[in-house]
Amino acid sequence: MIKHVLAALFFVAASGTVALAQAAPSPAPAPTDSVDAIIAAPATYDGKHVTVSGTVKNYKQHTSKRGNDYTTFQVCQTACVNVYAHGHIQMGDGAVVVINGTFIADKQVSGFEVKNEIDADDTPGS
Repeated sequence: MIKHVLAALFFVAASGTVALAQAAPSPAPAPTDSVDAIIAAPATYDGKHVTVSGTVKNYKQHTSKRGNDYTTFQVCQTACVNVYAHGHIQMGDGAVVVINGTFIADKQVSGFEVKNEIDADDTPGS
């Protein structure tokens, strides 16, 4: 059973911001990549570690047939990038997030194609 939890979640009540970072209690790293730039040139970022920020859309929690929890959503600026994260992450549409992970331009998963996805980093040691 996967017991992964995304990197530390920092909820800032006043701003409604959620940040996903690799190590607590360090603050989340500043975004270094633009969602819009990634979507405009996905081959340039394919397989690379990225840090992006934006607004959450299409937030959904899932459980696989094997019982593994995961969360999918999009992070949007002008364009949107898909995000896959292990575990059920507590946030929702409209949250502002910072995401660290590996960008995959195109992959096959269980017989269907996934495009422009960030596989979010897991918490070290989880």
